[in-house]
Amino acid sequence: MRRAGFGCAVSGCAVPLVAFVILFGAVGIFAGNWAALARPKVPDAPPAVADIAADYLVHYQAAAARFGLDWPVLAGVGRVATNHGRNPSGCDPNAAGARGPMQFLDATFVEAAKLAGIVDPDICDPADAISAAAAYLKSNGALDDWQRALHQLNPADWYPPLVLAWAERYGYGALVVWPIKGGRITQGFGPTDFAAEPPDCYQGTCYPHFHDGLDLAAPLGTPVRAIASGQVTFAGPVSDGAIVVIIEHSPGVDSLYGHLQPELALRVGESVIAGTVIGSVGLTGNTTGPHLHLEITVSGEPVDPLLILPPSP
Repeated sequence: MRRAGFGCAVSGCAVPLVAFVILFGAVGIFAGNWAALARPKVPDAPPAVADIAADYLVHYQAAAARFGLDWPVLAGVGRVATNHGRNPSGCDPNAAGARGPMQFLDATFVEAAKLAGIVDPDICDPADAISAAAAYLKSNGALDDWQRALHQLNPADWYPPLVLAWAERYGYGALVVWPIKGGRITQGFGPTDFAAEPPDCYQGTCYPHFHDGLDLAAPLGTPVRAIASGQVTFAGPVSDGAIVVIIEHSPGVDSLYGHLQPELALRVGESVIAGTVIGSVGLTGNTTGPHLHLEITVSGEPVDPLLILPPSP
C-alpha cells in the first residue's frame, strides 16, 4: 500500500537506530513523551502530578484500580471539573446544574453511584464522586473507547479532548498498543516475494518487491485502535480507494492505518490516545481479504512496526 508522502524510498537509514530514537531519544515518543504531542490546547498549569491534591490523588488511584481504569484520566476529569476540588463555589451547582467534585447532574450521579455500589452516596464527597465517575465511565465503554465514555459524561465536543489532554499531563499516553485485538500477521515488513508489492529501496538496497508495513488479518468490522497518542492528520480515501487514517505522534512521526471501512470514528484534527477506536477492518482499496495495513514512518522513512509494538498482539 502506498500513499504520496508516505512512501518508502529509503537509503542509509538504520532501523535499529531509528527505533532507538523513537523509543528513548530526542523525539521522545515511546519513552513517555507522547503526552506532549499534538494535543488540544490546555490552560497553563503545572504539568505534574504535584498539581493534584493529595487526597484526590488517593481517590483517583483507588477508583481506577477498583474499576480497571487509568487513574490519570480520572484525574483529567477532576481537573476539568473543579481543579481537584479547588472550585471556589464548593458544591454549589453550576449554570447547567452540575455540582460536586466531578460536576455531576443529580440524576446522573444517582445512576453512577448505583453502578459503583455506593450506599447512601454523597455527591459532594470526593470519594463517592470519583468512584461514581469511574463506574459510570466503565459502564459507557472505558477503557476500550475513552472518547465515547467521556462524551457520555459530558456531551460537549470539547470535553473529551480536554480531559485527555490533562490526563496526558499526568502521565497518560506513554502506552503503545496493538491496533487490533486478536489479529494474525499475514505479511511482515520488508522484502517479499508477493508480486503485488511494488519495488522499493531500503537501507541502501533495492528490492523488486517491498512491503513497508505490517498486515494484520481480522474479521470484517473488527475495531481498529490508535497505537499511541497523537492527532489525526488524514482520514479518508486515497488513490486506490483504500480508506486510510494517519495519526501524527510528533513532527515527522506518523502511523497509518489502511483498508478501513468507510465509516470512520473520527475526523481530521481530533486528538487520540493509545487504544482510541479510529475505525474498523475493511476491504477498501487493493486487498486480497479483510485486514489492517499498519505503517509507521519517521521523516517519511518506514520503520518496522514490530520494533515499536509490544511483544505480542
